[in-house]
Amino acid sequence: MNSVRRPRWPWITLLILQLLQLLTLIPWLPMAGLSVMAFDSPGSTKMWQPWLFVGLLWSYPLWLLLAGAGAWVLWAFHRNRSAVILAAVFTLPVPILLGIILISNS
Repeated sequence: MNSVRRPRWPWITLLILQLLQLLTLIPWLPMAGLSVMAFDSPGSTKMWQPWLFVGLLWSYPLWLLLAGAGAWVLWAFHRNRSAVILAAVFTLPVPILLGIILISNS
């Protein structure tokens, strides 16, 4: 039986990105709760923009879950670079944005 040793960097990278995804859920939770303030204005429940905003914000964990599952499936099929790119595209924007906010406020 010919055993090919897989590189470790994709597995480690995916694990780190998944941990970052979990950490981004900490600031997401209060933002999800505050997002219902989009309906404060009279008549806003009849507009489509607040519904879209709240729906997109509340679907964030679902997107992380789908991206994480897709990345691990790609990794299982030895598509290492594609797996890491998929996970990074859905993981890194929020930490980068939070870092920019923290740096600009200090």
